[in-house]
Amino acid sequence: MGVHERFVARGTAADVRSVAVIGMACRVPGATGPDELWELLSTGVDATGATPPERYDADALHAPGAVPGKIAARRGGYVDGVADFDAEFFGMSAAEAVELDPQQRLLLMTAWEALEDAGQRPDLLAGSRTGVFVGSSRADYLENAFQQGLKAATAAQFNNVRSLLPARVSHFFDLRGPSVVVETACSSSLVAVHQAVQSLRAGESPLALVAGVNLPLRPHEGVMMSQAGGMARDGRSKFGAAHADGHSPSDAVSVVVLKPLAAALADGDRVRAVIAGSAIGNDGRTSDTVLNPSLTGQREVLGWAYADAAIDPSDVDYVEAHGSGSPLLDPLELTALGQVLGAGRAADRPLLVGSVKSNIGHAEAAAGLTGLIKVVLCLEHGQIPASLHAATPNPAVAWDELPLEIPAGLRELPELGRPAVAGFPRRAPPR
Repeated sequence: MGVHERFVARGTAADVRSVAVIGMACRVPGATGPDELWELLSTGVDATGATPPERYDADALHAPGAVPGKIAARRGGYVDGVADFDAEFFGMSAAEAVELDPQQRLLLMTAWEALEDAGQRPDLLAGSRTGVFVGSSRADYLENAFQQGLKAATAAQFNNVRSLLPARVSHFFDLRGPSVVVETACSSSLVAVHQAVQSLRAGESPLALVAGVNLPLRPHEGVMMSQAGGMARDGRSKFGAAHADGHSPSDAVSVVVLKPLAAALADGDRVRAVIAGSAIGNDGRTSDTVLNPSLTGQREVLGWAYADAAIDPSDVDYVEAHGSGSPLLDPLELTALGQVLGAGRAADRPLLVGSVKSNIGHAEAAAGLTGLIKVVLCLEHGQIPASLHAATPNPAVAWDELPLEIPAGLRELPELGRPAVAGFPRRAPPR
């Protein structure tokens, strides 16, 4: 499958094809909004923790390594207040809300907050062709119900199919543009961003809400990933580190509000960042199996993205990497970034590369959009936070040959007399 997306973001205005980020909101481990997320990132906090017992009994299921029926880690990244919801505010009875997938509940609340951040009045958006694009790869709430037997397959479960994640938002706000759920594993939410950008550029949507949603409520995927060697034993994602041994799963609900840059400037919106270009690609048969990554595929899609953005890759100041802590993918991703973005780069200005997964874990389908929010915060603050757990660099990366650096502390973005430029790639699968 090997889906890739590459985005290029800038701090200020770009060409007429550019798209403005005018609002954002999130619920991630350790943070209930972008400001709290920045505090977490800038102070180098690892927000992962023990698996809550209401999810599953991680102690009973735990065993190091690939033991059949067992999970390799007892921790991950978890959002507080998963059950919190103001049913009356969103026009539901308490009984309806209890039966509704918490992914939908958290998405509604976070979408409202993103529109507030964007200064968009919901009553004025009602009836518009505003699009809703949601990256999601889980329906754990529905699957848990089905596991209780055939009598649990009630009419109420219709409300919990994944296609209703965007539809619920569109219905509540009366938004009549595209309403799409996207699944490309851990690249889902950035593919959703790419689709939204295309919709805005084509004039199909005047405004777009883009979300990534991920709530792991059951252990099955964790057990599967443990068998495949993809789950970090200590429950921490160690991007670029010699001891990287897989990812740490996490919750996240992240939402951004996008608008054509020209319209945002004309309407006096706060432009938090500008998406200058994007691209999606696939490895095809350049890798030996459908699950293995390909250096060729990564290099190609990087080139396509920067061509779309009309930006020289050597001008990129920071990349928020896929960065899951995979011993296979990390070296390949870093090599591709070093080869493509390192060409023509000044020796005294290495490409800074980091991963929010080192702070909060891997939010799977929501990971890309959470990384996008981090990129916007970096551009706004002019700083790059440390990427954690990477004191000893992975020896499979040619650090002496590639102009790359994973920041070990809070770094200032360079002052180069132009808007800062950042990229945020994502890949799927493998995770």
